[in-house]
This record gives sequence, structure tokens and C-alpha cells, in this order.
Amino acid sequence: MLTSPTNLTVVVRNREKVLYSGQAQAVTSINEKGTFDVLPRHENFITLIKDKVIIHPTLRENKEIQIENGIVRVYKDKVYVYVNFKSSPA
Repeated sequence: MLTSPTNLTVVVRNREKVLYSGQAQAVTSINEKGTFDVLPRHENFITLIKDKVIIHPTLRENKEIQIENGIVRVYKDKVYVYVNFKSSPA
């Protein structure tokens, strides 16, 4: 019998430090198509994000991190977020 995990492992970091590391029920952010949520057992994917990342450690708690830009990678219930990177001039 398959059981759904109850939490995601989330790491949010910028170049200097880790901004959040821990368990969460969900993660919300914004990409070019709009607002999206990552829940346990989410499909593996990568996307560019902007504006903010909201971590939901519990169903009643939110931790919002304002960002300029970032990348989210979801892989096997682990969510890696790298934020506020600077792109090189072309």
C-alpha cells in the first residue's frame, strides 16, 4: 500500500546563506503562467520564479520570502529554491 508523505523537505537559499531549511506542507510561488503550489508527491520539475516564495510549514502557518527572481527544482518531495541570482550581461 502506498502512503502519501505528509511533508516536503524545503531549502531556500541565495548566494550568501540559507534563508529557510525545514519541512513544509506546501510551497507557493509565481512563474510566467501564474501562481502555483507544490504539494507532497508533486511531479518532478524545474521552473523560473519571481516576486515571492511562500512556505507553509503547517496548514495554518505561512513564511513569505520576497524575491526578485529564482529557480525552483522539485525532485522526490524535495524542493530546492535558489533566489536572487544575477544573470550575466549578454
